[in-house]
Amino acid sequence: MESNRISDNVSSMTENVKDYVNLRIDYIKLLLTEKIARMASFFLLSVIFFILGMFLLLFISFAFVFWYGEEIGPTFVGALIIVGFYIVTGLTIYGMRNKLFVNPMVKKLAKIIMEEEDEN
Repeated sequence: MESNRISDNVSSMTENVKDYVNLRIDYIKLLLTEKIARMASFFLLSVIFFILGMFLLLFISFAFVFWYGEEIGPTFVGALIIVGFYIVTGLTIYGMRNKLFVNPMVKKLAKIIMEEEDEN
């Protein structure tokens, strides 16, 4: 009789351990899913803002070129001014790429990945 109770307790405990392990696996899957979703939304939002910024820059550039052509001088000179501006801006951004893009992105991704969850 005593060995029957012990085997029932052991059986019950192994079932509880299996349930606990399965619950922990599900919890880790949920955390991983949340972090991947947050990172994907961060990247998607960044791409959307980048594309909107490029369109804004494109239309401002066209507006400047046409304004320059009508008010000051030949249109191609306005286009050359814009090209020079883009070259200077591109070289400046390339020189400061770590400070402007890499470091903030690494910090944001590390914050998303390493964020501690509340045990509520």
